[in-house]
Parts: sequence; structure tokens; C-alpha cells
Amino acid sequence: MQDSNSKITHFHYMVFIVWLVFTVVTAIYFISSRLVSYDPEEKLTGQNSVFVMQELRKIVQLNNVDLSDTIIHFTSDHCSCTQYSEAHKKDINEQAGLTGFKIINVNLPAKLSTIIPSTPSIMIVSDTQDLLYLGPYSIGLACTESNGYVETVMNNYGKGYRSDLILSDASGCYCNL
Repeated sequence: MQDSNSKITHFHYMVFIVWLVFTVVTAIYFISSRLVSYDPEEKLTGQNSVFVMQELRKIVQLNNVDLSDTIIHFTSDHCSCTQYSEAHKKDINEQAGLTGFKIINVNLPAKLSTIIPSTPSIMIVSDTQDLLYLGPYSIGLACTESNGYVETVMNNYGKGYRSDLILSDASGCYCNL
């Protein structure tokens, strides 16, 4: 056993260190390339919920629709990030069904000029058609309940609290429109 340990030289340590540094740098590169800003053009920055609701009504699928107690999922064609939000979206829809929310799915064209800065996005509207939440499902690379605000907004609304949350300062896997 001692004989095999004596064969480990400084060269082996250097190869290991170079390999380790290369692996870490490569991982950082690929992870950071997937993290993008949710609202890079700051479309939502400083906007109030009344203005946002007016702008959202300009989207054909939402014009002249009763949005009372509605959850609207925004997706776009060819957005690879949508696959990461599907499980989270399913969980939200199940919770929404139990609490009486309607579900609307809106697919936005990639070059549509709209107040929605990125997809996948979600909007929650109250029974009085007031905005409760607009933003991404969650933040970070993985779209999970543990790093999002949607469940908190829905739970608080069920307890009688009405938020007016427009989340624009987030980084994660999003496709900017």
C-alpha cells in the first residue's frame, strides 16, 4: 500500500488541480449562460397594477374576458425554459382548481410587443379583477415552489390578504420577448 502512495507525484496533484479548476469554470460558464434577467428592458419597473392590467387587456386572448379569480400562464413558442416550469405550473393549477380559480393559457409570439417581458410568466387576478401577482413562476435555474412567490400570494389571498406584487427583478431561466 505504501508503495502505491509513493508513486503520487506533484505532477498528479497538478493534473488534478487543473482538472478541478477546468470543471468549476465550465460549470459556472454553463450555469451563468442560462441565468437571464426577467425584465431586462425594465418594462415593469415603476409600473402600477392598474396600468399593467390595462396593458394586459391589449393582448387579444385577454380582451373582453372576465378575469375574476383567474390565473394566466404566459408561454412562448420555442422557449426551452418552459419545460422547467411545467411541474410547477401543474401544481399551481391543482391548487387553483381547489380554490375556484379559472386557468387561461396564453401563448405569446416571440416578437410581440407587450408588457410581459419574458416567458414563462404567470399572472394572478382577484375576484374584483385586480392584479395580485405578475412575474415569473420562480427565480433561479430550477422552477420550484421553494424559490417562488406564487404559492405565497395564493395562500395569502385565500386568507383574505390582497397583494399587488409585480416582480420584475429576478434572474433565472426565462426567454425574453
